Amino acid sequence: MNTLPPKGLIEVLITPLDDEGNIDEESLKSLINRTVRYVHGFLTGTSFIGEGFLLDNERRLKLIRSAMEIVRGRAALLLGITGNSPEETAENILQLGKMRKDLNYQGELFLFDCPLWYHSNRGLIEHYRKLGKLTELSFVLYNNPNLIAKIRKHLKRRNLRTNVLKRLSGNTQIVGLKHSGEARRSLNYLRAVRERKDFVFYDGDELNFLNSPASGGVVSGGANILPKDWREVVSSSLNPHDTEKEDPDYCRHLWEIGEKLKLFSGAYRCNPPAIIKTALRYMGIIKSSRVVEGTAPIERAEERRIRYLLTEYRLISK
Repeated sequence: MNTLPPKGLIEVLITPLDDEGNIDEESLKSLINRTVRYVHGFLTGTSFIGEGFLLDNERRLKLIRSAMEIVRGRAALLLGITGNSPEETAENILQLGKMRKDLNYQGELFLFDCPLWYHSNRGLIEHYRKLGKLTELSFVLYNNPNLIAKIRKHLKRRNLRTNVLKRLSGNTQIVGLKHSGEARRSLNYLRAVRERKDFVFYDGDELNFLNSPASGGVVSGGANILPKDWREVVSSSLNPHDTEKEDPDYCRHLWEIGEKLKLFSGAYRCNPPAIIKTALRYMGIIKSSRVVEGTAPIERAEERRIRYLLTEYRLISK
């Protein structure tokens, strides 16, 4: 039986860089140690918010290794394996296997992959059969049409086809999906995997989750800034029958947290990597807000807005 990923709050780790553009391990350690007690897992290496798709493979593997060394089994890790080709993706799996052995890593690990980045819908079932022979770890898939449209505009298909996902769910080594996109497609995907009661479905859109929580939880970039608040909202959403929820004061408290998270999410939604890094720098958690080559720098209006919110909620002083 394959290991199942945790339901709940999965934090998309941003990628701290030093002045030379290398992974800033000290800042990464500061960030992880601040948030690890609130999250159920971390995602690193393959994401838009974490800039994994813009990192060269060497820096991406360095980032993953550093995260493994810092986390040390305290939370589950979803490790990005997505390369620019099936061959590079397979090689990343092998490299992570060696890394796991070298570190004698005993914590929960899952392989996180965005297949449409390098592969069409056609042939995906056989593709994952081949990848599965390279590892005993389970796979969590990633569907993000906006990312494909933004960076790989030439690709025709930007979503996993529903019938393809249904067939993929027959592979028990594939244990979950993160979907960032329209809610209607989310419902279609849920129907496609309904025969897999253990399949974990993560919402990759924070605002979608806040308005209509997914059953598996949320993959959140905002958890870098507000981990405690995100944990409280996610825990409440996944445990709807708690008697505490009948308390009007608690309901009011939860509503206020939700509104706060919506404000922040709206503030960094247009450029999450640059804006979240800027917020973390203001908060003294990372040293630099430098972004990976290819990521747009923060604009002045965006910086003023996020600084205002940080001040308003007393995360930084005036």
